[in-house]
Amino acid sequence: MARVWRHIGVGLLSASWIVVLAACHLKPQAGGKCSNVGQYVCSDPQNALLCQDGTFTPIACRGPKGCAGTGTASQCDDDLANEGDGCLTTLNENFACSTDHSKELLCKNGKFAEVRSCKGTKACSIKGDSLHCDDSLADPGDPCVEEAGDANYACSPDKALEVVCKAGKFEQSNSCRGPKGCWIGGDTVHCDMSFAREGEICRPVDNHSCSEDAKSEVLCSPQMKWSKKRDCKREGCKVKGNEVYCN
Repeated sequence: MARVWRHIGVGLLSASWIVVLAACHLKPQAGGKCSNVGQYVCSDPQNALLCQDGTFTPIACRGPKGCAGTGTASQCDDDLANEGDGCLTTLNENFACSTDHSKELLCKNGKFAEVRSCKGTKACSIKGDSLHCDDSLADPGDPCVEEAGDANYACSPDKALEVVCKAGKFEQSNSCRGPKGCWIGGDTVHCDMSFAREGEICRPVDNHSCSEDAKSEVLCSPQMKWSKKRDCKREGCKVKGNEVYCN
């Protein structure tokens, strides 16, 4: 769960009538100079100019509320965004969901970038000031976030692999070639390893299984790869409970 930092532009009242009157006749332009950092000025119902680093920068307001208000009272809803959209860089983390709700985005260096894929059934959603990303389904290589004190596991969308988040990317942790595949039960990822494919990643070491064609018994090697242990020439290979039978 990530906190969503919502933006509200706040204007400063000037003591100088000359400055106020002048401002009333000046319409902010993209690339124009500004001093009120974080101030939004609506360009239209879906776009605004943001004062950032002393310059007005065009940004999109793709959230359901769009851009509303006038002048320094403008507010921009960027709870939804596309990768590469301009955004407000702050000391607080500024998160958003992608417009197709498949990704969690974070404002980095003034641009939204993907930090986590949300391929689970609940996708990416905003509720109040909180962002929720369902990353229970993921492919190897998808960006991810490691949970503090708890390994972040998921199933591949085809349910054939168990994946784990390492160094910001999901990588294969186990193959789940059994009839049940990979599935989520509560907060736990389960992997049916009753059948396995030679050469695929496995764990734990010395775990036994049957080959996909049920003609041989396979073993999880010290290199954490399934390898053939022996052929089962008479009755094939079968798994019953936690036991492997090879005849």
